[in-house]
Amino acid sequence: MGANRKNQQSTMKSKNPKFELNRKKVRKQKKQEKKLKRCQHRTLQYTEEPKKTTAKITKYTEPHCIVSIQSQEQEIFKNASKTTRISKDEADIANKIEDRIIKDMEKRLGFRRKAKKEEKVPSSLQYDGLGFVLSYRDDTSNTSQPPSESGDSFSAMLSDVEDSNVLSSGTEMDDEKVESDTVDVLQAEAEESDVEISKSTDSDMCNSENELKQRVDVEKENSNAKSTSLYVPVHLRNLSSDDLLRRKIKGLINRVSTSNLKQILENFHSLYLENPRACVNSAVLGCVKEACMVKTSMPARLCAEHMLLMASLSTIIGAEFISPFLESLSEEFEKEINDRHGKLLNNIVAMFCYLYSLKTISCVIIFDIVKKHLQIFSEHDLEILLYIFKSIGIDIRKSDPQALKDIIHCVNEKSSSIVQKSSRFTWFIETITAVKNNNIKKIPNFDKSDIVEIQKCYKAVVKEQPINLQISLQDLLDAKVKGRWWLVGAAWVGNTAEERPEVNRFDSRILNLAKKNHMNTQVRKDIFCTLISSEDYVHCYERIIKLGLKNKQEREVIYVTMTCALKCKSYNQYYTNVIKKFCDTSKNYQITTQFSIWDRLKDLKSLNNRKMSNFCELMVSLIKSKTMSLSVLKVINFVEVGGEDIVFLKNLFTRLLRESEILITEVFGRLQGLPLDSLKNGIKVFMKHFLKNDLSDAELKNMKIAMKCF
Repeated sequence: MGANRKNQQSTMKSKNPKFELNRKKVRKQKKQEKKLKRCQHRTLQYTEEPKKTTAKITKYTEPHCIVSIQSQEQEIFKNASKTTRISKDEADIANKIEDRIIKDMEKRLGFRRKAKKEEKVPSSLQYDGLGFVLSYRDDTSNTSQPPSESGDSFSAMLSDVEDSNVLSSGTEMDDEKVESDTVDVLQAEAEESDVEISKSTDSDMCNSENELKQRVDVEKENSNAKSTSLYVPVHLRNLSSDDLLRRKIKGLINRVSTSNLKQILENFHSLYLENPRACVNSAVLGCVKEACMVKTSMPARLCAEHMLLMASLSTIIGAEFISPFLESLSEEFEKEINDRHGKLLNNIVAMFCYLYSLKTISCVIIFDIVKKHLQIFSEHDLEILLYIFKSIGIDIRKSDPQALKDIIHCVNEKSSSIVQKSSRFTWFIETITAVKNNNIKKIPNFDKSDIVEIQKCYKAVVKEQPINLQISLQDLLDAKVKGRWWLVGAAWVGNTAEERPEVNRFDSRILNLAKKNHMNTQVRKDIFCTLISSEDYVHCYERIIKLGLKNKQEREVIYVTMTCALKCKSYNQYYTNVIKKFCDTSKNYQITTQFSIWDRLKDLKSLNNRKMSNFCELMVSLIKSKTMSLSVLKVINFVEVGGEDIVFLKNLFTRLLRESEILITEVFGRLQGLPLDSLKNGIKVFMKHFLKNDLSDAELKNMKIAMKCF
């Protein structure tokens, strides 16, 4: 029987062509069949597990949809087990169905994917309040993509099946009809499942869209709140904007010093840009008055730094900034001089002195203060007068020597009436006589370090010219009644008939003289008549200032004065003193004088002997007084010197070499640090060739000293 069975099997193998393959091919096919069975077993386990969970969720889900999907899946795998291979299209359709199933399961089970790493939002988006945009983009992109991590194992199994089927399809291409039938069936089933899944997920998608819109609105509000709202301390929450501005300004004023003045001014500039100018001005003036107008003695350093800030702001902003502060100072001074409280009067006078040293106000206010104290002349007044003359006595002597003479004359009258003179009074007399004689060494306890330091800091930080208000103490006291004539556009009643000064009604002879000297404009006529009719150079300076000349009109003062100086029959020192006075008060006059001298040096041929002699004397006087330096001669070409140039330079250097050795070293030594090598060499060559033979022994000695100074 056994032999018959073996024979029957051998005959069957010989009849069936599939068993005629070699052993390797049979083994390979068996391995593939085993692999397919394993995949089917795993997929069946995976699809059977959610059935337990779906039974629990059937109360609030759609179980028919899930069962239909699972039955479709089982039928697909049964068909796949019947056939020995699955094509690539079938595998793609199966993958899509599985992805939909996984997605639906995740929604119903509340499964969430791992969150991506948060990306850094650019600072530009945060500044504009758009920091939520990138997060909204990530959320929408994530919802549109199908979940991949949860179905990694299942997709890997399908890919294995797909690879094995692709290999088998390469070798067997016989069952094309079976493949087409299975594809049609799978596509129809996939369309039916899409319809069923879409019905169940429409409501979920609508809910998710509403949630996204709400989330975007919430994130917009949060981002705007973060960008606009800042933490405000408890003690600042109930303050108004004016109080906050005042606190900021008070903090800046408390930190002011000579080292950080530039930074403080920049902070004030930003405050003026952010707030109304009137509010900032009133806040600054209020804070400074609180800090400085105290009844106790204020430290000199602190007072100097506060006045340095006020002078700097007044130069940058204008006279309208400092004018209210000066008015309040003058009112407090008027009250305190009659009814005194501690050291408040000393602090007010110190503030006036520091403002004068920084050229914010003129010496007129200082002399008015001195006269007020001389009328009472008590021990306290002596203390204040000592402070004024010790700190700025030399400066007010340079500004107005005639007014200082009047003060000294008044002091002498007071001293003659005093029988018992105190030590403080004798100390005051010594100080004022030292100031009169310009002898700094005899001034007791003379210390000007604070003033010099703030002047240097002011020149380094503020590049503009100071305002130098030419107003008196009475003008400030009457500002509310008569107005402020020193402010542009401000109302001013003017002086009454009794107080109005005499109008400059010049004599007809002076007007005819102005016409002969070609003073063809009204400004030149007024300046010329004022020059001729003044008592001295100080009186002339005051009268010309009262003419109210503006920018370009100020140049006419130097032009008219120099014309008068050159046309005199003999040299007159009066005109030179007028030029010196204007040059000392403002640098603009000094530059105008320099250009006027250059014009005449370039055209010496047009000058006759009298004009050339007067011009030479004028130059010598200006150089000796250090109003001008020898650098003005740089316009002369010493290589091509003509006859008139030689005569002029001989007279100039001869008169300079007749002075003392100290003055010669000072005059010629001013060229030492300047990069004017051609001028220095030209002066040396000119002295050796044109002056050496005409000089005396003393002048030759001075010439050698002068040449060593270069």
